[in-house]
Amino acid sequence: MKKAVVTDHGIKRTKSKLGISKKLADKNAQKALAFGITHAEAKNGLKKFLDKLYLSNGAANNVRVYHHYVYLFHGSTLITIINLPRNLCKLSDQIQKQKENGCDKA
Repeated sequence: MKKAVVTDHGIKRTKSKLGISKKLADKNAQKALAFGITHAEAKNGLKKFLDKLYLSNGAANNVRVYHHYVYLFHGSTLITIINLPRNLCKLSDQIQKQKENGCDKA
């Protein structure tokens, strides 16, 4: 897997959303890239939300959901982070748990 790179805007968003330092922004982006829920792994409302987000943001071509945040990457470069809507957090947690356990079925 490619190493995540964080833009200046990505660093600002990481600090404002997650409250972590500039030094940890790269490490956090790498974890999101490696362990986050991909578009292919998403389902139901989460998949629809990611579709809409992907279509509305022309620069992002790699979207990950990680710990109730949506990370928008261009390749392996973090562009920005947005909050995951609250109504999708439970579904996100379920998918993440299945991914960690290696299960493919819902």
